[in-house]
Amino acid sequence: MYDLLVKNGAVVSPSSTITCDVAVKDGKVAALGVFEAKEASRVIDASGKYVLPGSVEAHMHCQAPFQGCLGANDFFQQSVSAAFGGVTTFMDFANVFKGKSVLEAVKERAKEMSISAIDYGVHGKFVESPPEIIAEIDELVQFGTPTFKMFMTYKKEGVMSDDETLLRIFKKAKAVGGLPMLHCEDNAIAESNIEECQRRGEMSWVNFAKCKPVLCEAAAFAKAVYLAEYVGCAILVVHTTNRDALDTARRAHAKGQPVYVETGPHYLTLFDDLYEKEDGYLAICSPPLRTPAEKDALWEGIQDGTILITGSDDCTYDVNEKSAFIKKGSDGKWIQDFTKIVNGLSGIETRLPILLSEGVSKGRVSINRVCAITSTNIAKIYGCYPKKGVIAPGSDADIVIVDMDKELTLSKDVLHNNISYCLHEGFQVKGCPVATIAGGRVIVENGEFKGEKGAGRFLKRSIDPAYLARYGL
Repeated sequence: MYDLLVKNGAVVSPSSTITCDVAVKDGKVAALGVFEAKEASRVIDASGKYVLPGSVEAHMHCQAPFQGCLGANDFFQQSVSAAFGGVTTFMDFANVFKGKSVLEAVKERAKEMSISAIDYGVHGKFVESPPEIIAEIDELVQFGTPTFKMFMTYKKEGVMSDDETLLRIFKKAKAVGGLPMLHCEDNAIAESNIEECQRRGEMSWVNFAKCKPVLCEAAAFAKAVYLAEYVGCAILVVHTTNRDALDTARRAHAKGQPVYVETGPHYLTLFDDLYEKEDGYLAICSPPLRTPAEKDALWEGIQDGTILITGSDDCTYDVNEKSAFIKKGSDGKWIQDFTKIVNGLSGIETRLPILLSEGVSKGRVSINRVCAITSTNIAKIYGCYPKKGVIAPGSDADIVIVDMDKELTLSKDVLHNNISYCLHEGFQVKGCPVATIAGGRVIVENGEFKGEKGAGRFLKRSIDPAYLARYGL
């Protein structure tokens, strides 16, 4: 007797869509085929719907200290929001500062994440590279954390990795099967522009984006690629926003260099005109929002395989934290100073609906490609495939059922991210998750959350060496 049958749905992988039933037993996919309803304790009829592997969110920031703010959610609330968006596994970053053990920070983060209702993983973070810290990379990989992030900016904040640190960590990562993750913005360009704005007293939300133009990101992206080529290691560049960076990636891919590129749905749907509004501070994130032309370039990158994964970069702050350090003038308007705004947008719940709607419903990509960039490719690159990222016998029964005919108007009232505004307010999507199953347990159904706090498990990961040696999945 199976625990659950998902019947009559179109089961999706990156390479195929096959109508069949999915049988679940003891939290795993037991079999695919055609089964009688009487063979299971519970049956979900997915007729007319798509059945995808649960989305994997490998890029988010929950309870992330920034200018004294911690964000609107704890990890349980974040997992609720995630589940409504079809996410069944998520990963966050350890909070690391100079002088702190990265391994201990990872263990602390894993403990904080243990209240999650879905499975979770942790990334390390490096801000310095003395020998004792570099030595921890071996232990991180053994612990199941083979991915670690470095920032190429934020020198004044004390979290930037300089070129020497990048090289040391790249070399060690190559030796032990690790994968560096890069936030690519050139610190010299960004800081010099910010200092110039401060001297001139031009601190508007609009000037935030001007301080970090496309070339600020593209220059750092190119440097990261060249340093990785010199060392011969794989890298993953997060939240890529523009054509110049993608063209650098294409040149690397032509040589087989393993440069993996991520973008986020906010760069496909939100643009820098938001900074012209009085409440434009709510849209401040790094890198900044770009133009519709760059959005088109990103879709081309998804279509041609230059971009293999997406991440929401969810960093959810409510209005009280976003505006905590700014004041209003006598005219009742904000006295604009972009340096006083905590950076970050929400997005973990809307990533899959936006990609289904803007991608599949609008004919830009197939549902198979959406499956790849929200689940399968992420599971492979981050080292948890085939446990995650696929509906196949033996894999975890992490499943999202999608109705491509379902329409939804995004607003603060329909989302579950615990904040009082929505940058996508009024945005229409067609194609939505209607049920989410994590480890064989139905955790979202009929608009209700049915998961359990603390039900998630720590995900120990190990990356296939083939993905680190040469580009491609």
